[in-house]
Amino acid sequence: MSNNFLDKARQWLESPDGENLLTNEEYCPTRDIFQARLETLRVQFEQNNFQNSPLLIAIIGEIGNNSFDHNLGNWRNTPGIYMDADTSAVIIADRGQGVKKTISRVRPDVANDKEAIKIAFTEKISGRSPEQRGNGLKFVRGIVEKQKWKLHFLSGNGAAKTNDVGEFEFIENDENILGCVALISLN
Repeated sequence: MSNNFLDKARQWLESPDGENLLTNEEYCPTRDIFQARLETLRVQFEQNNFQNSPLLIAIIGEIGNNSFDHNLGNWRNTPGIYMDADTSAVIIADRGQGVKKTISRVRPDVANDKEAIKIAFTEKISGRSPEQRGNGLKFVRGIVEKQKWKLHFLSGNGAAKTNDVGEFEFIENDENILGCVALISLN
């Protein structure tokens, strides 16, 4: 199912306005709708006895909340996120400005999307300076590595992904993702 999730995310991100492509269950136009869907997802995971649902919900929440926090007033056009899940994967995508633009606010010398993503996942830095924050994606990385889940995070032409032994790699991507996409594979 994860390939279907990625295909749908790409289709949504590449469309001119993002409208009429997602169902009401997939599209979260505002943070409160995202939070309500996240709670529904938590209940579903617990009903299916998913062993580490609190950790999974925490990282989904971190990634989704980042979409809203870093793009407030700066959406390309259609605000909100695409979120969908099944028993093997979760996807979160936004039509925002991307990691490089966010990181460039506090590190104007960031060279490219790959470097910006690496900074976001490895350094204590916030694109919402002067706030003293910036641990969210490091938290995501730690949980993903510990749980041996797979993460494929794309923004611009950069990507972070876990390799076969569960370590993070930062690579250049062949495609240019407008916004961000995070695919978490659970098995």
